[in-house]
Amino acid sequence: MANFLIKDLREIAKGFPEKLDDWPHIPCPTCTRGALLPVPSSFVAEESVTSMSLHGHGGWEPEWIQGGFHCMLTCRRETCDHVRVIGEMTVGPAREYDVQWEQYLTPTLFLPALPMLESRDLCPSKVGERVDAAAKILWLDPNAAANRIRTAVEVLMDDRGVIRVKPNRTGKVVRLSLDDRIATFKTALPQHSDAADLLLAVKWIGNVGTHEDVLRVPDVLDGVEFLDHALSLIYGTNHDDIKKRASEVTARQGRPGTFSIEVPF
Repeated sequence: MANFLIKDLREIAKGFPEKLDDWPHIPCPTCTRGALLPVPSSFVAEESVTSMSLHGHGGWEPEWIQGGFHCMLTCRRETCDHVRVIGEMTVGPAREYDVQWEQYLTPTLFLPALPMLESRDLCPSKVGERVDAAAKILWLDPNAAANRIRTAVEVLMDDRGVIRVKPNRTGKVVRLSLDDRIATFKTALPQHSDAADLLLAVKWIGNVGTHEDVLRVPDVLDGVEFLDHALSLIYGTNHDDIKKRASEVTARQGRPGTFSIEVPF
């Protein structure tokens, strides 16, 4: 299943250009399909006091400028909630030839958080809650977000009935690693073997987020995409429904199943 939300988030992770009209498609957290548009009158980008104090330095360049920005975003659907975005502002060489410098805007917080799962309505509520928790801090702390995605896999194993603890050889009750739980899930439900392989990759990304400070937003989005596809494989019914409908059409040799008027053959 294609995750168009992740595609949008990857573009957002590249940052926003100075011109509001050039901002990428931002998915609406209320309807998930509408596009959030910046409200020009609400946009503010300002240089920090510390940055302004450096202007008198003999080696000062525009690239030294740093600050922040914030803006209100609204969906094309009037019934959707407004979203606020806050981020960092820097200055760098312009991508267009008619100006030398331009602002670069890096989002660090969306309130409410942007959606990430196409299969959000399919998965168990507790799994979705862990992903929602990751979405809240994705832009500010990708490593912590990766850890929360890993936790979503643990909760998924709970939902599928995979045990968390078992007695060892000495009879002592020990906690199973997530690796062991995923392996148990794969063995017990071989029809979900592909999903288990995806979940293992999510686990590894989560491990790195827990123990190292090297992940960036696109790395976490990889894990979310793997988890999303695994959820669709485990809980989705669309593929079964499509196979059934295709068999029915074949049995009818392509003829419609019902007619509003009598059609002669």
